[in-house]
Amino acid sequence: MADAGAGGDEVIHDAPNFIRVYKSGRVERFLRIDYTPPSTDAATGVSSKEVVILPAEGVSARIYLPTPPSGGYLRRLPVIVFFHGGGFCLGSSFDAATHGHANQLAARASTIVVSVEYRLAPEHPVPALYGDAWAALQWVASHSAGQGKEPWLTAHADFGRVLLGGESAGANIAHHAAMRAGAEVLANGVKVNSLVLIHPYFLGGDSSESDEMGIALLRELIRLWPVVCPGTSGCDDPWINPMADGAPSLTVLGCRRVLVCIGGKDAMRGRGKLYGEKLKECGWHGEVDIWEADGQGHGFHLLWPTCTQAEAQVQAIAEFLSHG
Repeated sequence: MADAGAGGDEVIHDAPNFIRVYKSGRVERFLRIDYTPPSTDAATGVSSKEVVILPAEGVSARIYLPTPPSGGYLRRLPVIVFFHGGGFCLGSSFDAATHGHANQLAARASTIVVSVEYRLAPEHPVPALYGDAWAALQWVASHSAGQGKEPWLTAHADFGRVLLGGESAGANIAHHAAMRAGAEVLANGVKVNSLVLIHPYFLGGDSSESDEMGIALLRELIRLWPVVCPGTSGCDDPWINPMADGAPSLTVLGCRRVLVCIGGKDAMRGRGKLYGEKLKECGWHGEVDIWEADGQGHGFHLLWPTCTQAEAQVQAIAEFLSHG
């Protein structure tokens, strides 16, 4: 029997220090968002501002523009549509750690970053946020004819190099956006070039090499999944396990290059590796690379952004994007 909260409201999910969900629909989040306003970053020179994508739904984004060289931009810049992590129910693109990571990506890869503030579960259960992701990707693509509302995109974006990326749950979201891009048409015929998955949040009913690592985190994520996706079939639901029997074929993934970043001590390391292996085996006609941070756990780059492995991971992503 679940505990009762104040006023007798039954608790249906309690993850101490993170989130508590009540039967009434009330949600308490304990993971504080360290809101950081858009700015010109002193360390990188990257400028940022906030834009609205779906006003009625409250979907927005923070967009990042690298500082131009002394002679001005010599060519148009690739643009990556990026999704933050947080188990589908926590986190924000406006959080200090996420903001700092986006600044680093924009600077190192000379890339415009569109960091999406999507709606969170359980108030907006999965799959609502996948629709938000698609709307954000379509919004970016709508600027390719030079008539969009965001001047940073119309003036500086190379719409032949549109990318998707995300970390943890955001990597899951990016995957599904790329799958949809393989099945549907984006505005003005824009294509997704590449996909970057950082510590992807994928589950599965079968065992994997990561089952003995970070077991507490893994159990918590398994317990959380039906809370954010009511009515799910479980850990082999294609939303959370794109390698499951009956999941849409990975052959339709709508890009030609994929980079999967994993941590050597991440509880979902094995799922990330399996994703890359399945892409190689399934008949998808593209290039897939796997980069591993030895001895590091899930989301380590947000906790210790200046450590050697975090710097190396950002550099690996930058090099991958620069060759797209």
